[in-house]
Amino acid sequence: MDKKYLPIVNRRNPHQLKNCLDNFKKSWGDLDKLSKINENWKNLIGLELFQECKPLNIEKKILTIAVNHPQWRQALIYNKHKLKERIEKIGITLNEIKIIQNYEIKNKNIKASNAKIVWAKHPSRIHQNNMCFCTLCNSPTPEGEIKRWGKCSFCWRKINN
Repeated sequence: MDKKYLPIVNRRNPHQLKNCLDNFKKSWGDLDKLSKINENWKNLIGLELFQECKPLNIEKKILTIAVNHPQWRQALIYNKHKLKERIEKIGITLNEIKIIQNYEIKNKNIKASNAKIVWAKHPSRIHQNNMCFCTLCNSPTPEGEIKRWGKCSFCWRKINN
């Protein structure tokens, strides 16, 4: 047999199986984090959004979430700072949360796919978010904006741009 056709054997230093498994486990860290988020998803996101979105992956400390309707995507964008804080409380540090539109998620509640019902349940609606007045321009604004910025979003944009 001609030796030039034989594969070159790469001689390495052997490692203990425990070290190999530890290295393998470290490489699966993002998957462990995603699994932990999935386990706590209902508590992290809330019952309404739980049915409308799901976490897809974590890569380089960026969590990607798929949402099945534009109104729910907007609600999640508005509250992603709170979601990030809740995720940090379970021991996972993220740099960013990326929210994408994904129409493939099948809604468990067929009635919720009706656009009128979705809009009526949207978090920005007045009956769910108490209205109050902006401290600067005195215009009506959702209470959440005042809690977050201390002023309405229009005044916040004027000041920060």
